[in-house]
Amino acid sequence: MIELGRDDYDIFANRVLWSLFAVTTVIVILRVICRLRYARLQRIGLGLDDYITLFCLILSFVVTILITVATSYGLGKHAYDLNDDQKRTALEYNAIINAVLIWQFSLPKFAIIAILKRILNYGTRTAVLFWTLGITSQACIFAVSVWWFKQCDPIEFGWDRRIEGGHCADVNIMINLAYFTSAYSAFLDIFFAFYPIPFIMRLNMPLRNRLGVASALSLSSLAFAASIVKLSALGEAFSISAKDPTFPVPYLDILGMSEGYILIICSSLPTLGPLLRAAKIKVTSYDLGTNKSGVRIDSSLHSLHQSFPHSKSQRHTNDIERSIAGGKSSIDAIPLVSSPMPAATHSVKDFGIQKTVEVSMTSEPVDPRSQPRPHSARVF
Repeated sequence: MIELGRDDYDIFANRVLWSLFAVTTVIVILRVICRLRYARLQRIGLGLDDYITLFCLILSFVVTILITVATSYGLGKHAYDLNDDQKRTALEYNAIINAVLIWQFSLPKFAIIAILKRILNYGTRTAVLFWTLGITSQACIFAVSVWWFKQCDPIEFGWDRRIEGGHCADVNIMINLAYFTSAYSAFLDIFFAFYPIPFIMRLNMPLRNRLGVASALSLSSLAFAASIVKLSALGEAFSISAKDPTFPVPYLDILGMSEGYILIICSSLPTLGPLLRAAKIKVTSYDLGTNKSGVRIDSSLHSLHQSFPHSKSQRHTNDIERSIAGGKSSIDAIPLVSSPMPAATHSVKDFGIQKTVEVSMTSEPVDPRSQPRPHSARVF
């Protein structure tokens, strides 16, 4: 599986990982724009899930840089093509990468947990369940990170076997830790992909929005698929590493970081609803810029804004724009939980001078021979 007809993975890994980073960065930037611009009327803004996502993106950037530097020293090439110094430096970077990279595909699970809180506003018991699963996963990740360095004494013996008197623990300990951690991570990927769907389908939203949110979150099952492929390759990777320690590493790095990128993207897709609707409304407004009577809608709305430049009910004219353009409510595609908004109360001072009009009407039999009499209307 690992050979794939390649003699090295250095260039291939760099192309794949930087491409994945670029795509993920664009999606996260759009996510932040939606949070800061389209959710400000709901007083939501950036939340815990957004900060976790941004931290995971920064961590992905650091890991990708480390892999790029390591491949320049020969990581991804066959060990027999490298001299001793290149091999030692490549393996040293490999130890650092492996200790950091596993956090890249585990921390995004907390972003999933946080965004589910904003969508579902789940209770205490569900919160305890979710965070217990996430924290236990991080405990396993921490154990693997520490063991990468503690398995050899001295630590430098892990990448420089020329050190006299050095020794390493049984490699089966690392193999078992890697298998358990990857399997547990795969379980959490599939759990958070499908567990929330029944609850999302019960939300008070249009069916199309519920299906969109559920579908976006269920796409994180692709991370489960990446984990399964990684699990199937672990045994072969450790077997090859015993004789050729620099060759199979970038292949596993691609699978591990792909899992993290999938989770970041899938946790960001539900937040892009306002941006997609804004683009749709803009296109529809352009197509319907002129109504059947030939009157420009945008110019009419512009006149309305000019007439009431300081109106506190400016949002009502925005609703008119959306109605004319075929758009819907400005409510986000997902019911993000925020601080309760104050109830809308209207008083006389909110609307300025009030005018009351009372119209009185009378009726009487119509005589064809009589002259019509004007009826009066009293205005107070």
